[in-house]
Amino acid sequence: MGNAMTALPNELSFFYNPAGLSFAEQNYVNSSFDSRFDIAGLSTASLSASFQTSGLTIAAGAERFGDRLYNENKAGLAVSKNTGLVSIGIKASYLGSYAENITSSATLLTEFGVMAKLHSQVNMGFHAQNLTGARLVDGQKLPTTLRLGLAFLPIKQVAISAETAYTLQHKPFFRAGLEYAMKENLFLRTGINTQIKTNHFGIGYAYKQWQIDYAANTHPALGLSHHISLNLRWQKK
Repeated sequence: MGNAMTALPNELSFFYNPAGLSFAEQNYVNSSFDSRFDIAGLSTASLSASFQTSGLTIAAGAERFGDRLYNENKAGLAVSKNTGLVSIGIKASYLGSYAENITSSATLLTEFGVMAKLHSQVNMGFHAQNLTGARLVDGQKLPTTLRLGLAFLPIKQVAISAETAYTLQHKPFFRAGLEYAMKENLFLRTGINTQIKTNHFGIGYAYKQWQIDYAANTHPALGLSHHISLNLRWQKK
């Protein structure tokens, strides 16, 4: 869906907007693997889990990007509070980078998110990453990114999401996605991302507590990327 997830609560909210965790209807464990443009060293593996408690939703997750020569590893904890129509989430992550025989460093990365139900069919989401100006290699400041999005669910089978993202000292960009449920357990998805000029396509299949999703995106110069994820859901108490 073009990664337009800021206003759409789902199993990826831990990575896109922690406020969406409290709007999720079930607890879950999610694992995924992303291979970008079939280039060695540009792959990401992730694992996350979310659990509802009495009043709060707590989630933990980790992801690894890169290979043996260069890699970035991040592990974090998120907490979300649902007040009814509005959910607020915060997340703190330990981020470390390693370049073989060159350097290694680590820092604390913070995130903040808000998600609001403007209407029974409309959500708005806001997400901010690295407002504290964390630095990593040689004191280089990590990017501060702000995202504002809307999600529209006109009928039960359709979800439409769109958002604009802005990284300080860069031009804002736009991304959007569409999901259509052909059947109760079969989903088709598509999306666009104007920052890297990619078109996205995906399919998902749910069976009882399990769901598997596959997605691909195309870049005019770099080619094809693949993404696969596996989710386990169960009803919250």
